[in-house]
Amino acid sequence: MHLLEKFALAAAGAAGAVMLTATPAGAAPDPCAASEVARTVAEVATYTGNYLEANPEANRAITTISQQQGGPQSVAALKTYFDANPKVAADLQRLQQPLAALSGKCKLPLTLPQVFGLMQAAQQVPALPAAQNVGVTATR
Repeated sequence: MHLLEKFALAAAGAAGAVMLTATPAGAAPDPCAASEVARTVAEVATYTGNYLEANPEANRAITTISQQQGGPQSVAALKTYFDANPKVAADLQRLQQPLAALSGKCKLPLTLPQVFGLMQAAQQVPALPAAQNVGVTATR
């Protein structure tokens, strides 16, 4: 499974922890509903994946760091990399802004270091088959 697919799966799982609130038919969706959080996470993951694919050096460096043992060493390695590459840091921070804004608005416990932690965890856990289809009924 590709690193970003694992990231999206893990982030979507984290979004599942958000409490759901019902909205009346025709009402604007609750931006803090798990479905909206998952969409934001997926959007950020897609844009981040596109950025990293277009910047292979950043992609290699962050991939290497994300494959390290989790904890303070990987956070320190990310900080060192971003300090040495401020444009990459600024670009990724800009791409992560929708998630940061949602996190503040909805009081979600998702921060960039936590997202990278989710990426690391996803790499160590085997993927569930067809996890993206859980709860989805087939239509013909």
